Amino acid sequence: MNVQGVSPLGLTVRVKNVELTPDATVLTVSMSFSSTVTRFTNLADTSTYLLDGSGNKIMLKRPADNQYLRITNGQTLEGEMVFLGSLPAGSSQVELVINEGHAPDDSSGPGMRLALPLATGG
Repeated sequence: MNVQGVSPLGLTVRVKNVELTPDATVLTVSMSFSSTVTRFTNLADTSTYLLDGSGNKIMLKRPADNQYLRITNGQTLEGEMVFLGSLPAGSSQVELVINEGHAPDDSSGPGMRLALPLATGG
């Protein structure tokens, strides 16, 4: 998988893999930030979650050492985003919602939505 989203603020989010487990959904991601507007931004300033085909929100497990998923200008974060819950069996797609309710150019945390196809079908 290689799904990418870019905000006008200078945030790039790339999802490399989706792993489905019985208790969580794990995204392998690369997130980069380069902006002339602000020194940092947040990827979880508001609700960040996975939205399944039935409209259920599977919420992000916020890391203890970076609750808002803050990224500073010129930085790249690589790793996993863990969402607490499993997707329904047979799911063919899930939507990653970053900073629900924020505009794509919001300097505190740009809003972004990425459709993620699931090759395994759940």
